[in-house]
Amino acid sequence: MKRYLLQLIFSSFFAISAQNSPFKSFDVVIYPEYYFSGVMAEVEAEVFEASLPLKLKFQVPSNTDSVFYVSGNSDTPEVEEANFSKEDGAAFLYKEITDKKFRIFVFYGLNKDGTRRSGDFNFQVNHSIDDAHIVVQEPLVANNFYFSESNHEEFKDQHGINFKRIHVNNYVSNSVKSITFNYDNPTQDISISSLQKNAPNPQNLSVPQNTSPIRHKLPLWQPLVALGFVSVVVGGMFYRQMNSETDKPEQPRVKGKFCTECGSKINPKNKFCPNCGEKI
Repeated sequence: MKRYLLQLIFSSFFAISAQNSPFKSFDVVIYPEYYFSGVMAEVEAEVFEASLPLKLKFQVPSNTDSVFYVSGNSDTPEVEEANFSKEDGAAFLYKEITDKKFRIFVFYGLNKDGTRRSGDFNFQVNHSIDDAHIVVQEPLVANNFYFSESNHEEFKDQHGINFKRIHVNNYVSNSVKSITFNYDNPTQDISISSLQKNAPNPQNLSVPQNTSPIRHKLPLWQPLVALGFVSVVVGGMFYRQMNSETDKPEQPRVKGKFCTECGSKINPKNKFCPNCGEKI
């Protein structure tokens, strides 16, 4: 009788604990050298409506260049630059979440030694999470890819790109889960270039519309939507920069709090203006 009573008590305890998490889902997908020579980490999360608004503190890599917060749907996304600050050698994003579903894009650098590449990611959130996932994409240009988590799942998308996924069950708020990866990149190319060279129809790499996400899987739409987002926010930066260099004489640029090209407010940490893409 006592044994069954203890089982009932523990079952009730874990059930109550599970309800304390404000997140319905929380997934992080890491793309090394996918469309540029650094790393993009995409956070996709859903918050229970009763937990809104939610104050989020999320660790980002210490060498983060920029962070973007995306709300809304794929047809009408709302993109805003998010500020982050460093504390005792670590960097954190502070954000009050008012959306049930949101994404965070974090751009940071890889460690490079010749053709050798290495990177890491520290998962730290100021809320408990019942079931989180960390996914790492293995670059198409990678040889001898190593992932620090031996207990992981592997799967491929329809382009043959490998993914490695771990489950972080019953995550305790403010604890740290660290993952690392390393590989060789003998061509020093990026995955999207390899995809474009080998794709029989380049239109297959366009972003599909009205596609619903699938829980606990990484369907094709996710990297493509990320690519579409990047092409607008980041890719346009280089395009505008090239046009500005060829269409008008070079003008002196002064670093400050506002873009010298469009006048938009900028973060001194950024290398490009988030509004017009002009190099700062």
